[in-house]
Amino acid sequence: MEKKRVLIIYATYGSGHKTVANYIYNYFNEKGKYEVKVMDIMDYGNIIGNISKKVFEQNFKHRSSLVFTTLYKIFDRKSTTVGYKSATRALFHNKKLKEDIVSYNPDLIIASHFFGTTIGGIYNKKGLINSKIISIITDFKSHELWIKDINYMDALIVSNDIVKKELVLKNGIDKRKIYSFGIPISESFSLTSDKEKIKNKYKVNNGKLTFLFFAGGSMGSSFTYEYLKKVLECRYDVNIIFVCGKNERLKEKVNYLVLQEGYKNVMVLGFSNEVNNLLNICDVVITKPGGISVTECLEMKKPMLLIQGNGGQEIYNARFVCFNGYGINCRRPKKLVWAMNKIIHNRNVLDNMNNKLSKYDANKSLEKLYKLSESLMR
Repeated sequence: MEKKRVLIIYATYGSGHKTVANYIYNYFNEKGKYEVKVMDIMDYGNIIGNISKKVFEQNFKHRSSLVFTTLYKIFDRKSTTVGYKSATRALFHNKKLKEDIVSYNPDLIIASHFFGTTIGGIYNKKGLINSKIISIITDFKSHELWIKDINYMDALIVSNDIVKKELVLKNGIDKRKIYSFGIPISESFSLTSDKEKIKNKYKVNNGKLTFLFFAGGSMGSSFTYEYLKKVLECRYDVNIIFVCGKNERLKEKVNYLVLQEGYKNVMVLGFSNEVNNLLNICDVVITKPGGISVTECLEMKKPMLLIQGNGGQEIYNARFVCFNGYGINCRRPKKLVWAMNKIIHNRNVLDNMNNKLSKYDANKSLEKLYKLSESLMR
């Protein structure tokens, strides 16, 4: 019997949408029940799409959060999304895209970016394919662009019940279509591993607090250098693991700083496939409030110090973390130093955050998503 086909569509605006898509792909693929394919829709975008992607990447690397937040707010209105479908058609008016999706003829499309939902919905409407569509909001706040095509969706996955309630009450969406499964992340974040072995690998001193500092997703953001520099100047008696991602210039700069100033107990890493292991051995995570990063920390119950991100949806992600007592918002380097001081010199601060996190329920989102997918394809 021929396997049913699942198409997972993401867009490389940052690394989060791709990360979620890959987590879903790996989970479904390991089950072996369906034929699964993953697609970056930006591979099919025209020159305007490529320019917008480059603008986003530069904003990410150099922290032009005001620009991004302004655009985020402008497009979070029904009045400014009126021409969205037409714009998306123009952006992805690509013969190869149509050929690839139509020839694959998916029984189910899972979209970790709203572009995937729109394209799948348009092709369904034209009768080119006949696919069920699941859309996933990868942050802790809904946005007009995510729900613009709600009529195209068979299911909408959100991070929690608060977002679901907002969509029902504020936007009038049928609650039966919304599933508060949480943002899908790898099951590796809920598995236990040998802490001592990992600590030895990364030369972590057992008698000290360990701060894991992410420079902003897989791309690595240069502005985090100023945060790290301020922290290192304090010469805290702690372990610091700084993960630069794929930003080689940042890695060289940080390595030079550590060597020149003779800082101790600082480990500088590039891109890592062992984020779950690094989270396992740390006491506190310093990160920008990306939806995936926050979810991974929540799953492993790690307190967060949130540095300034891209603005937009990350403002709301940070509010969710701080409101629930899972972390502290540190928008400026001086605030990060202040927060670290509090944690280092008053263990009650860390204990309080750990206590709040202990009550956070693991979402098992991938398992729930898989079961929902099965039911939609029956």
